[in-house]
Amino acid sequence: MKKIFHYLFFIIAFTSCSTAIVSVSEKQFPSTSLINHYEYFKGEHEFKQLGTAFLLKYKNDTFAITAKHILAVLKPDSSKNLTLENFVKAWTMSPLNKENEVVTVDKLLNENKNESLKSETIYEKDWLVFSIKENRANVIPLEFREKPLVKGEKLYVIGWTRNMKEGNQRVYEFEFYKTKGSHHLMKKLIIPEKMGGLSGGPVVDEDGKLVGIVSISEFSLFAMENMLAPVGTVDLKAFLDNYLNK
Repeated sequence: MKKIFHYLFFIIAFTSCSTAIVSVSEKQFPSTSLINHYEYFKGEHEFKQLGTAFLLKYKNDTFAITAKHILAVLKPDSSKNLTLENFVKAWTMSPLNKENEVVTVDKLLNENKNESLKSETIYEKDWLVFSIKENRANVIPLEFREKPLVKGEKLYVIGWTRNMKEGNQRVYEFEFYKTKGSHHLMKKLIIPEKMGGLSGGPVVDEDGKLVGIVSISEFSLFAMENMLAPVGTVDLKAFLDNYLNK
């Protein structure tokens, strides 16, 4: 009986499919998203740009935000800890194909040389927070949403996928399902053909308020669907409160 159950489970899991449409949402937001660019201290590296980013206004300051797991992809196995020291010489962000609109980051505020980027726990607080040295980008900093999410409400991811070479930021639609741990589970409604490159991008509500950061995907047994699972903003907000109150 146990074998039959497992057999049926895998049939259902592999044959279940999302009803999502591969397209771009008609929803529009002000220019918000950025692409990460890297200049290294030495050696050849696979990525000169990778992942999405955005600016976040909180209280009287503005920060640059992207996903922590991007740094895990960039760094070699020999130095997978949460620091840019002796690795990234300059980290900048700009809208796609608008390299003159540059945000130059300053310090990695959540740097922790004792934190391993090899651990699965990096996704629990899957964000990098930078102070800003210079901002010449014509993008609107986002602000936190204060009210809780409601099941069934529409949420949006803003950014570009890895293979896009031109054009304005794209908007994709999702439906909030539930919060699980530090992540939100979202049903896919209108999505790109491939999600790669959106990591670190903002997840916003109808009013453009920040509710999460693109992080991972997760299969829901109850919904029998693979969902996008952005990391929420509770821990990020707590980190910024602690930083600003020092």
